[in-house]
Amino acid sequence: MQNKSEDDSNVASSSLVKDITTLPKTLDRVSAVEFYEKTGQVELKIEFPQEGYLWNKDFHPIPKTLRNWGAWTYFSMWIGMTWLVTVWAIGGLGIEFGLNWSQSLILMFLGNLIVLIPLILQAHGGARYGLAESQLTRSRWGVYGAQIPSWLRAIISMGWWGIVTYIITEAATAIYVLSAGKLDALQGATPLSLASSFPSVFWPTFIILILVQLLLFYTSPPEKGQPVLKWLARLAAPFIIVGFLILFFSTMTKAGWNVNPVLTVPAKATGFDSVLAIVGFTNAMIAWWATAAFSMPDVTRFSTSQKAQVYGQIPMPLLFTMVGAMGLFSLGASMSLGLNGSAGITDPVILAAYVLPQGLNYFVLILIMLAMFIVNIYGNAIPAGYDIANSYSKHLSWFRGMVIGVLISAALGAWSFYSHGAYTFIYNWLLAYGTLLGAVQGIIIFDYVVIRRFKFELTDIFLTYGRFRYLGGFNPAAIISFLIGIGITYLSYWGVVINQITELIYANSYLSAFFISGIVYLILMVGWVIPRYQPFLKGSLRKGYYSDEVEKIFGVKEKSRSMQE
Repeated sequence: MQNKSEDDSNVASSSLVKDITTLPKTLDRVSAVEFYEKTGQVELKIEFPQEGYLWNKDFHPIPKTLRNWGAWTYFSMWIGMTWLVTVWAIGGLGIEFGLNWSQSLILMFLGNLIVLIPLILQAHGGARYGLAESQLTRSRWGVYGAQIPSWLRAIISMGWWGIVTYIITEAATAIYVLSAGKLDALQGATPLSLASSFPSVFWPTFIILILVQLLLFYTSPPEKGQPVLKWLARLAAPFIIVGFLILFFSTMTKAGWNVNPVLTVPAKATGFDSVLAIVGFTNAMIAWWATAAFSMPDVTRFSTSQKAQVYGQIPMPLLFTMVGAMGLFSLGASMSLGLNGSAGITDPVILAAYVLPQGLNYFVLILIMLAMFIVNIYGNAIPAGYDIANSYSKHLSWFRGMVIGVLISAALGAWSFYSHGAYTFIYNWLLAYGTLLGAVQGIIIFDYVVIRRFKFELTDIFLTYGRFRYLGGFNPAAIISFLIGIGITYLSYWGVVINQITELIYANSYLSAFFISGIVYLILMVGWVIPRYQPFLKGSLRKGYYSDEVEKIFGVKEKSRSMQE
C-alpha cells in the first residue's frame, strides 16, 4: 500500500508528463519568441523548467541584453587560437609529410579558407538564436539523436584539450630547465622527451594546469555571459602577438635571415603519392578547425549581431598562415644555425628556450603558455562542457560537463598523436576525426542552409514531444546519412577496399564525408522524413521549407510579396 508522499509524488509525476505531452499542442510559438530584424537575432521569452532533460539555465538562449561580444572579441579570440605552438610547427610537419615550403604555405591558406565557409555558416545559428551547438543540433538530429554528434565532438575536443594542456606543460617544464641551468637537455628535445626526462616536474605541473583551468571555468558560467572568458581573450591577444614576433625576429636575426636550408628541401612525394600528400595536407588543415567550426555557436551565442561574428572571423585564414610561415622560416633559420644537428627545430617552445637570451626566453615562454591557454578554452573546453551536459540537462551543468570532459581527456591521451610525428598526427588524428566531423557538418549545413534557410521553431528545441522529435527523438535521415558518409570515406583506412579511388577519398576525408553525408541527407529528408515526420513544413528546395509559425515570425511571405512587387 502506498503512503501519502508516494501518492503525491505520483500525481506530480503524472501532471508533469501530461504537461510535457500536451505543451507542443497548446504552445503559441509565435508569441513565445521575438525576432529583431535589424540584427537578425531571435530571443526566446519563456522558459521550460518542466523539460528537465532538455532545458536548464545554461542551455536557455542567451537574452539579447547579454549578447555583447563584438567583432574585436572574435578577432582577439582567433589570435589566441591561431598564434600557438601547433600552428607554428605545422609548416615543419608539411615538410616532413613530403611537401616543399611553398606547397605547405599555399595549402595552409587554402584549407583554412575552405573551412571558414562552414565555420561562419555554423556560427550563424549561435548568433541568431543564442543557442549553443548541442541544442542547435537537436533540429537536425532530433532531441535525443543530438547526443551522437555531441559526444563525438566532446571526445575530439577533449582530445585536443589534452594535447594543448600537454604543450602548456612542456613550456612550463622548459622554464624549469632554463632556471636550473640545464640548457643542454633541450638540444634535440621533444615534448615526449621532456616528459620522460623531467617527470617529477612535468606531471605535477600538468595536474596543476588542469586544476587552474577548471577554476577559471567555474568562475565564468554561461548564464552570466562568461565575462571572464570574454575579457581574457581581449587582454591576451596583443601579448600573444608580441611573444611570437619576438621569437621570430630573434631567431631570424641570430641566423642572419638565412632560411635557405628549408627553401631548398624538395617535395618528396611524386606521382599519385604527391596527389595524396597535397589532398591529405589540405584536408588536415580543414580538419584542424573542424571541431571549432562545429563549435562556433557556443561562443557566437553571445554575439551582438551577425556582422560582428562574421567580421571578427574572416581574418582567420590569414592569421593561421602568417604563424605557419613564421614557423616554417624559423625552421630554416634553426637549420642554418645547426640546431638539433642539421634538422632544425619545429617546436617553438624548444626554440624559444634555446635561442632567446636569458630573461627574454622566460617572458616568451610564458606568452606561449598564455596562447595555448586561450585556444584550450575557446576551441576545446567550452564545446565539450555543453556536449556532455547535454546528455542529462537536469543534473549536469556546463561546468559539471567540463569536469567529466577532463576525465575523458586523461583517459584518451591524445597527446601521443602529436608527439609521435607528422604521419601519426595527420593520418591517425586529423584525417581520422576529420571524417567524423565532416559527415556531421555536412548534415548540419545542408539542413540549416539548404532545407530551412536559417529559420526554424526555436521553442521546439526544448520540447520532448515537439517538432524535432522525428522517430522517437531521433532523425533517421541524419543517422543513415552519417553512417553512409563515414563508411565510404573510411574504406581504405579500415582496409576494406584499398585502391587509388578509396585512398583519395580518405585523403580528402573532411570534404568527402561532408558532401556524401550532406547529399544523402538532403535526398532522405525531402523524399521521406519531411513528408513522414514533419508534414507541417511547406516549400521546396528552391525556396526552402517553412512552417506557418516560422513564416509569421520571420515575415517570409510578406518579404516574398514585397520583393515580387
